[in-house]
Amino acid sequence: MKIALSFFTSSVLALLVAGACADNTESVRVARDATVAFNGIMCDNDIPCSSIPHGMEDKLLSFRGNRDYERILLGFDLPAGETAKSCVLRIPPPLEIPGDSYELTVATTDNNWEEATVNGKTKSLDGERIGSVSGTNGQGTSVDITEACKKATDGKLSLFVDTARQMVTFNSIQSGSSDIFSIDFTH
Repeated sequence: MKIALSFFTSSVLALLVAGACADNTESVRVARDATVAFNGIMCDNDIPCSSIPHGMEDKLLSFRGNRDYERILLGFDLPAGETAKSCVLRIPPPLEIPGDSYELTVATTDNNWEEATVNGKTKSLDGERIGSVSGTNGQGTSVDITEACKKATDGKLSLFVDTARQMVTFNSIQSGSSDIFSIDFTH
């Protein structure tokens, strides 16, 4: 009886320790997003397009043309007090792509921006490339951004999403859609 009780107690303790050490994954939705134009093109009333904020629009746009260049800017608030074991950026299905496939690159950037006011004149292009991905029409994809999450300061992480091709569009927070950028944050 003592042997059975001792084995049972050891088994319960092992399960409790394993449960306490188990990884926890949280889905972290993007908290801020914007399209930022980096170009010399003039828009309405001869205003530089790069000085116009696009953070409160329903769509996000990444585009590289001969003279036109837009990037998607994403800001995340990571779980407070948690250290990332792994992070995966979940890219939703695009709304629009050229042809049947798309390619995106992801880079880190600083957190010094506000969604309603950020533009190409106030936001630096600086950043460290952390991954790239290809996808097909109607399909979302993902990029491992673990190192970027581990280096995040003050629980905030900002990323640029860029394309080397024609326009790729996604829903922004303002669209009200559930198909927006998110991070699977495992701690």
